[in-house]
Amino acid sequence: MRKVFTILLLCPLYLFAQEKPAVDANYYVGEDGKLYWHGKKPVYIFIADNPEGANAHKLESQIHPQFTNPLYLDTEGINYFRTNWAADSSLKQMVPKVEVLFEVYRDSNPPVTSVSYTGAQKFKGADGVQYYGKNLSLSAVASDKHSGVQKTFYSIDNAPFAVYSDSIPLNTDKKFDVKVYSADNTGNVEAIQMFDFVVDMKSPVSEYSVHNDRSGMIFSPRTYLKIKSTDLGSGISKVVYQIDDQAEKTFTDQINLSTLSDGNHKIKFYAYDNVKNKEEEQIIDFYLDSTVPTVEATVVGDQYQNRGRVFISTRTKVKLVAEDNKAGVKTIKYSINGAEPETYYEPFELNKEQGHHVVTYFATDKVNNTLEGKLEEANLSRSSLDIDMVAPEISYDFKGRKHVSRDTTFVTSQSEIALSALDKDSGIKDLGYKINGGQGQTYSGPIKLEEEGFYTIDFYGTDQVNNRNTKSFFFVVDNTGPAIEHILSMEPIGTISLEEKSGVPIKVYSQGVKLFLGATDKTIDTDKVFYTLDNQAEIEYIKPITIQKKGLVTYQVRATDKLGNETRSEKFEIFIK
Repeated sequence: MRKVFTILLLCPLYLFAQEKPAVDANYYVGEDGKLYWHGKKPVYIFIADNPEGANAHKLESQIHPQFTNPLYLDTEGINYFRTNWAADSSLKQMVPKVEVLFEVYRDSNPPVTSVSYTGAQKFKGADGVQYYGKNLSLSAVASDKHSGVQKTFYSIDNAPFAVYSDSIPLNTDKKFDVKVYSADNTGNVEAIQMFDFVVDMKSPVSEYSVHNDRSGMIFSPRTYLKIKSTDLGSGISKVVYQIDDQAEKTFTDQINLSTLSDGNHKIKFYAYDNVKNKEEEQIIDFYLDSTVPTVEATVVGDQYQNRGRVFISTRTKVKLVAEDNKAGVKTIKYSINGAEPETYYEPFELNKEQGHHVVTYFATDKVNNTLEGKLEEANLSRSSLDIDMVAPEISYDFKGRKHVSRDTTFVTSQSEIALSALDKDSGIKDLGYKINGGQGQTYSGPIKLEEEGFYTIDFYGTDQVNNRNTKSFFFVVDNTGPAIEHILSMEPIGTISLEEKSGVPIKVYSQGVKLFLGATDKTIDTDKVFYTLDNQAEIEYIKPITIQKKGLVTYQVRATDKLGNETRSEKFEIFIK
């Protein structure tokens, strides 16, 4: 049975900071019955004839009075009080002889407390400061060789000491001052263990900066980023970044973008401090623009392109329009015939000299995607411009039957009127005409006019840069042949009816009558007159025809004018007697 004999040490009602709490400082009987005695306490021996110790008498040593009352135990651990030999109540010695021993354990050494800090990452700075991260717990385990541990005490930040019972969470971002000690069951008190450290629960803070060409969140391949991280506690361990779905990398000096493709991209980054506090991920969304602008040169006004050349007129201007896929255009410049480049603001004219001109133009976008001075590069274009100041040469011609009399040309409805235009520079754009001031028409082929009459044609030729030449001419369309006249030199002497002619009366003339032929044309001159007698071969009429044949005679007359228009008469019948 455990027996405890207690001597109480009284303490004040209030404990002030850092004052050690009272502990039992007395002998101690453990559960195994062993008696533990504080090594510095004196020992007095009393003897009594009853188990209760009533009327006990303090023993005095006659031999060694100087070492008793008080007596001090000389050995740490077990000590013995003894008699010579054991005897029974009849005072008879026990056989075999047995020495009687009373055990007392001296305990003069304090406990040893092992303090551990667990659950958190730790780091010792170059200045010797100890840092811990999140989820830190303080644990204390005390051990004692003899009487055992009575209590363990702790104090945080100079607060009054409290009895330790279980692990203590330390989850405040701050500097801690911790003191720990233990006392054993005989009142031996351990020296205070002191710990100074910092609990760092705050994550680092990072910020990025963008360098070189950029426009807002549009970056170029020459752009690079830097990350600056700060931590007010344990300090920065590392900074990590990730571009799109690539593997994470540790940031060292700068993040280069030169290998990225055109388009939207994302960079995630965060920092760790030395006790593994992780910063919340930050995201940089940006667009990488590595595409140079495109430039469109527009010739405003008269223009024509052919065989790699651009023809323009003196009225023409050159307009430059640049477009960029993302960042936008910053500048457009141009150079005429190799002159010093000028900044483009509005459409400009070329020198009004006939001939070949070269305009070189280029553009730079807002993230400086440009390759100035290299004509073979995609962002530079060149066009050759030829100024055409001369109008086309135009002419007309009549194909087919025609006749010119003084200043007038005569044609028929079968004649063709051909218009033509020639331009040695930009070429012909269109050729058109009007007939008698009517509706304008585009010339597409030879012109034929069915109706007879007087005509005026106004026609023009325009080149590809709208230089125009106009002309006019007139002519007469005549489709009618001459009017035929035939006269006999005498009057008929009668008529005759022939059965084979169905009894129709036929005029009768004397033998040797003469036939006179002629033709008149109301528009142009008659050309020739022809005749046939009795269906024989046609003969050109030159002089009057003397008819000697007797009997039935038939004749027919054909006349032509200078255009070949002809008139053919009906067949005439007379009877020669």
